[in-house]
Amino acid sequence: MSRLPAMRPPATILLVLVAIAAVAVSAAPAPADSCTLLANSIELRSLPNTTMTSAETVSGDFTPPGGGAAIRGLPSFCRVAVTLKPTPVSDIKIEVWMPAQNWNQKMQGVGNGGLAGTISYGALASAVAKGYAAVSTDTGHVVSDDSWLPVIEREKDYGYRAIHEMTVTAKAIVEKFYGKAARRSYFNGCSTGGGQGFGEAQLYPADYDGIVAGAPQIFPTRLRAAHIWNFQAASNDPASNLPKQTLTLVTAAVLKQCGGDHGVADGFLSEDPRACGFVPAQLLCKAGQDTGTCLSAAQVAAVVKIYGGLADPRSKRTLWPGLAKGSEGPAGAGAMGWQAFGVGGPRPFVAAEKFYSLAVLENPQTDFQTIDAAGIIDLAEKKFPFLRHTSTDLSGFTARGGKLLIYHGWADPGISSLNTIDYYGALVEATRKEKHMSFPAALEQAQQSARLFMVPGMGHCSGGPGPDNFDAVGALDQWVEQGAAPEKIVASHQSNGAVEFSRPLCPFPQEARYTGSGDRRDASNWACVARQFTFDASFYGAR
Repeated sequence: MSRLPAMRPPATILLVLVAIAAVAVSAAPAPADSCTLLANSIELRSLPNTTMTSAETVSGDFTPPGGGAAIRGLPSFCRVAVTLKPTPVSDIKIEVWMPAQNWNQKMQGVGNGGLAGTISYGALASAVAKGYAAVSTDTGHVVSDDSWLPVIEREKDYGYRAIHEMTVTAKAIVEKFYGKAARRSYFNGCSTGGGQGFGEAQLYPADYDGIVAGAPQIFPTRLRAAHIWNFQAASNDPASNLPKQTLTLVTAAVLKQCGGDHGVADGFLSEDPRACGFVPAQLLCKAGQDTGTCLSAAQVAAVVKIYGGLADPRSKRTLWPGLAKGSEGPAGAGAMGWQAFGVGGPRPFVAAEKFYSLAVLENPQTDFQTIDAAGIIDLAEKKFPFLRHTSTDLSGFTARGGKLLIYHGWADPGISSLNTIDYYGALVEATRKEKHMSFPAALEQAQQSARLFMVPGMGHCSGGPGPDNFDAVGALDQWVEQGAAPEKIVASHQSNGAVEFSRPLCPFPQEARYTGSGDRRDASNWACVARQFTFDASFYGAR
């Protein structure tokens, strides 16, 4: 998308621009009409493939269009709605929210979840409340419409183009409103949004100064096939079904065996679950045992299959890593467990079901109990190669000072936390090869621009019994602004707004260890301790 065209605006518009610039410098409220004038801006309306839909001032409470709970207590902001059409079939909606006063002179793009289709109003509100100008997109479709799925150009909008077009347009609108460009631009997303952040760093490295990417969906063709694999493991044979009670039983056994003195009470594993030696067969029912306290042979096999991950039955090659121990059916507010992603249900996880039936196979009657979960991946990757953001070449982003902060919950039941570790390991390995240095030295080099934080006990993006409340954007901002790479991020677990405990999140492969004295619930009594960096070097290294 091109920059604003070089044209001389009418004198009245020039006067308004001068007034807006003065307001931005003084941090006084913006003129009452500065927001509504944006809708008629000649410069903004001249942006290619862009239609200004509306511009209005909002203050206090905001109710999302189409329903949903009202967002209350917002500062006054200018809400701008725009439609972008970079291709004839594109229909990308974006919204830009800009604080009327106390702007921090920074912009924050926010990501989506699942198959997108909605503006992320909650994330917009959170960003504006912290002083950011913020922008979100529906990525080119509405959530109730599935007709876009087999259309290549609309999948491109979803996969990468909408976020870039959104960002370029938002920067122009922000500069027009305040009379000056944003001094910094950040992106913040989790799940699909985490993958969008990776796409920005790899494809459009100049869009953002810093990116927060949580539980990143960087390989959706494989991930969605793995959801089908997991569904089949627990659904193809009624005897293998894994109801919530059974999954909770498995988690309890994992915590008892691998959680140390406090695992059961905490409700999660504090350390790397890959070190846990729990074997599902330990729960195999014995003769006469209450079946509510054990697993059948078929259930044991299902759990083993899900732990093992999606594998090609022909080559035996791992196509997607399994889910970590402790993610099966965690207790606690906001916890989901495997069932939330199609395990034990009548249908696969909805994003996987729609993608493979409607987009890849174009057959709404696809039988997901008999389909070859590994075999359909090749077709998906040939049809939609652009959905993958797995490149370890981030040089365009890091060379200009870009910072990438990645986080992932160890107990994520939706996107395997092991995949993120495998990618990060491949990133370090690529640095090692390029710089001809040892792996520890390459890790130190990579961590100057990209850091990974694993969150114990956290589920998919949030929730679960672990410390899932933390300010990743704040840590990123300090890193970009002050050059202070985060040595730890203090996170907390909250209930009804009250902090129950706090823990430090450590740059991987370090992990938090209790110092042995003081209150275990206080992060100050925990320290980041080095551990060996282990990962599947063949997974991303083979590509």
